Formats: sequence, structure tokens, C-alpha cells
Amino acid sequence: MYWDYFIKTLDLLLVYYIVFRLILIIKGTKAMQVVWGIFILILITFSAKALQFNATFWLLQQFWFAGVFLLIVVFQQEIRNALANLGTNPLARVFVPQEYIFIPELISAIKEGSSSKTGMLIALELDMGLREFTESGIKINGEVSKDLLLTIFKDGTPLHDGGVVISANRIVAAACQFPLTEQKDLSRIFGMRHRSAIGLSELTDAIVLIVSEETGIVSMARNGKIMQHVDMGELEKTLFEIFKGKFEKSLMRRSQRK
Repeated sequence: MYWDYFIKTLDLLLVYYIVFRLILIIKGTKAMQVVWGIFILILITFSAKALQFNATFWLLQQFWFAGVFLLIVVFQQEIRNALANLGTNPLARVFVPQEYIFIPELISAIKEGSSSKTGMLIALELDMGLREFTESGIKINGEVSKDLLLTIFKDGTPLHDGGVVISANRIVAAACQFPLTEQKDLSRIFGMRHRSAIGLSELTDAIVLIVSEETGIVSMARNGKIMQHVDMGELEKTLFEIFKGKFEKSLMRRSQRK
């Protein structure tokens, strides 16, 4: 008996969680307006049945029979885009906590930047604040997205020179100036972006990602060291592990304060 209650409770919690995550995904989009419209139609349908408005109820039934196909036709582009995004990480959009939901978008941007040889310099803030560096750039305070990152680093745009700082799941600033490393034994293949990335990683605990505009090679600087030819799958896995640990430490600090 207790097992049945447990299964039913778990089932309800899972449904609640999935619905909650889906609402977060479509919030502020055209799809959200459609969801509200469908919700209103559901209320009208139940009301028509309860009040025995037979003609109205029959008409609404016909709508529900064809409604699924109509929605697929009307929102085929949105559905295609959603499936494409889910393809990079099938569970990311639904099951990844908001504290590091930006990672799939970041990885997608870096992949495309690498393919198109778009130079990129992106610093991910961890425990040490990067405020002194964000103040040297242009404030953005925008949600992390592939399109926004690619727009920022597009050659010829006002913000493409300098680095982007990501903190608390948001792009805090762009066109930021990072300190150059003073290491004398660095290879000449490393340009200003790479030297700035290493310099910032020497002074802070930030993870700094670089895409070379000459070769498209992706590199990562951390603790004053740089690693080239970074595998995208491994990078995504590493970032999830790092930010999961950061989130868990943050929760522990909050509980200790209480």
C-alpha cells in the first residue's frame, strides 16, 4: 500500500517538474500565448459539458480532434528549432537546473564560432568576482544564448574586440579588457586573445574559453595554463561538473548562514 502511494506521489511530482520546466522554456514566447489560449478552451469545453451546451460541446470536440495537427502545422518552425536545440543535449532544456542551463547555449555558440572561424574570448566567473574587468567593457546583462554570443563576436560589430564575462547564468558585459600574461616562454602561435585568457586565469579562478579566428581551434585557459584542441563533449561535461560543484557549495553556505 505504501509503495503505491510512493509511486503515485513520485508520478505527480515528475509531471509537475516537467510542466514547470516546459513553462520556463516557453515563457515570453509566442508559444506561451498559445498555451494560455488552449487553457481557456479547456475551461470552456468542461463548462459546456457541465452546462449541457451540446452544440458548443460538439463543436469544441471537433476542434480537439484536429487541434494537434493544426498546432503542428502552425508551429512547425518552432518545433523544428526546439528539437534542434534538444539535439545538443536531449535532457538539458527540461532537467538541467537553471543554475547552469546556459552551458548548452555556450557550447552551441563555441561550436558554430569554431566552424566559422569567429574569434571568441569568454570568461566564466566562479568564486572570485570579475567586476573590475566587467567595468572596462560594455554592460549587457543579457541571457546567455548562442545567437547573442555570435552577434557580439561577429567581425565588424562594436563589441567583437575584447572579452565577454558570464556570471550567474548571464552575459554581464562584452568588450572587456583582460590583463595580458607575462609568461615569456609562450609559443608565438598564441595571439592577444590567448595571452589575455591566460593572464586573466593567472589572476582569478575564472575559466576562459578561446576560439581562434585564424584556425577555429578551441582552447581553454585555467590557473595560468592553456589547453588547445578542446573536445566539445569533454568541455561540456567539465563545465557541468564545475558549475554543479559551485552550485552545491553555494547551497551549503546558505544553509550554514541559517
